[in-house]
Amino acid sequence: MNSIFTEENLLTYTTAAKFGNFSKAAEELGITTSAVSHTIKRIETYLGVMLFIRNTRNIELTESGYYFYRKATELLNNFYAIKRSIYTIDQGIEARVRICINQLLYTPYHTAKLLQMLKKHFPTCQITVTTEVYNGVWDAIINNIADVAIGAPGTLLDGGGIDYSEIGVIRWQFVISSSHPLALMTEPISESQLRLYPSIMVEDTAQTMNKKVGWLLHGQEALRVPDFHTKCQCHILGEGVGFLPDYIAKEHLDSGALVVKKIQNPRQDSHLLLATQHSATGQVTQWIKNEFQEGGILAALYSDFLHPD
Repeated sequence: MNSIFTEENLLTYTTAAKFGNFSKAAEELGITTSAVSHTIKRIETYLGVMLFIRNTRNIELTESGYYFYRKATELLNNFYAIKRSIYTIDQGIEARVRICINQLLYTPYHTAKLLQMLKKHFPTCQITVTTEVYNGVWDAIINNIADVAIGAPGTLLDGGGIDYSEIGVIRWQFVISSSHPLALMTEPISESQLRLYPSIMVEDTAQTMNKKVGWLLHGQEALRVPDFHTKCQCHILGEGVGFLPDYIAKEHLDSGALVVKKIQNPRQDSHLLLATQHSATGQVTQWIKNEFQEGGILAALYSDFLHPD
């Protein structure tokens, strides 16, 4: 006996179950009532169970019939999803894109907006987002853990099959708690004074590359935290000193919780890149690259963080 798990059979069964009537199911499907009845009988014979309780007007699902209805619906949904995915892949839309975002550019809101835009344009593509710090972003794309890196730092040496373009710079401000002992110190504050207090650091997550150190003086204690928002709170509480991106510091500077101080050797701007696998030529990757160009919607989204070079 041939398998009953065909699109036509499953669609006939689920339609009959939905309407609770063979005649209405036949009308919906554009076939005869006897064809619906014959298909249901074949399925019941194949499974060896009764799926419907029949009466003169309508039909009711048995417990087994209700279970099979749920599973048949799942099978049909999976079947249609596979068909859609195969079609979109054939059109050049990737089945999956893995995006790594530098923690400097990561917020729940901006990442959710990025995902919303991607799913609107490419509903069949499976998007995965991860975050890394500093050279951990390069690690992810060089080792093929990510297809796209948003905010890769600096400039990678030529080669390695990676394409990249600059998307802007992060500007840093040396900030401390308004109640910190250094808050009243004459500016620029000397390095000998700065060494007396821990540098609050977000540690580079690179595993196969040299780790980048954001700012740490020789002989200074390092207080390592997992992300920049925790680092900011440590600054506010006066647990140490260091630099914050200007967009993170702004709210707390406006409230007076933090103050900006000049030091002898300020931190330079961080140039950030959009990096992609050279082999990643699908429509999703190309859309991301295009929309990070001047005037693009992703360039506008991340302008909350990034300054022009």
